[in-house]
Amino acid sequence: MSLTLLVPDLLPLVPAPEAASLRLPALETWLARAQSRREPGTGSRWLLAQWGLAEDAPVAALTLAADGGPREGHWLRADPVHQRVEGNGLVLHDATALALSREECEAAIAELNRFFAADGLEFVAPAPERWYVRVPAGELPRTVPLEAVAGRNPFGMLPEGAGRLAWPSLFSEAQMLLAGLPFNRDREAQGRPALNAVWFWGGGAWPASLPRPFAGVAADASLPRALALASGCAVQSLPPGLAQLPSPGSAETLAVVDTLTLPRHHGDREAWLAAARALDRDWFVPLGRALGVFGRIRIVLPGERDTAVFELTGQARWRFFRRARPIHVHA
Repeated sequence: MSLTLLVPDLLPLVPAPEAASLRLPALETWLARAQSRREPGTGSRWLLAQWGLAEDAPVAALTLAADGGPREGHWLRADPVHQRVEGNGLVLHDATALALSREECEAAIAELNRFFAADGLEFVAPAPERWYVRVPAGELPRTVPLEAVAGRNPFGMLPEGAGRLAWPSLFSEAQMLLAGLPFNRDREAQGRPALNAVWFWGGGAWPASLPRPFAGVAADASLPRALALASGCAVQSLPPGLAQLPSPGSAETLAVVDTLTLPRHHGDREAWLAAARALDRDWFVPLGRALGVFGRIRIVLPGERDTAVFELTGQARWRFFRRARPIHVHA
């Protein structure tokens, strides 16, 4: 049996000098004792690859089904985002910056459906941070995942289609429509970010079948839970620490430890540093005992260019001679 710990948003680290001064003693010790390799793919691409999916995976159809929506049709994510001028250009921020209420979601979706009904588009919002649009057959555009755009200027990354729908124009029309919503005036008066765009990405139809690379998945994030449900994996919420993760018997288990994601998306360095230290305490201090239970543990750290994979077996306990290095050297 084995355990895979996927830890997004640890690499790359915050800029120096914070990166150089941050030490995570337990994690650094285990990384030094592990057999390491680099695998292609960054962000969620390593995760998708475990289910045999590429970057153009039908994320929308998968997560919509996990959110209780229909499995038929062709769907895009149409996630609410906030754009603002920072420095010398426009920067896009994902829905974590918005904290939309259910009433705000319903008002925005109603306006989007009214305006775009003639184009054959149907918007739904089963969760405040996850919106979807049903797209007519043959009209799915080429898109860029939201995680690749968040925190950057979206210029040059807008959706492009080959059908009758002009997706860059649809993006601009949605911008103007949302910016004029009455609740956005209230938000701006309160100093809160406005909902002023939706980001189209992750298009496709429900896959006919998916492999089952793990018997169980522990995660709170929508994508790993959706992949697990679609492939018949057992799903549970992420526990507060490794000691609370139940042993799966002889099964392969994946835990997606994403406690660093929210502070990174908010650009909150102090919160990120505090979460990194808590990660070390709660997930890597108990790793020696977990290694005795699972027999093999993989630590997976997506980076800026590829993904670092560190594999531990029982022999790792005796590799005292390997010197621990600061976590930033693995970026």
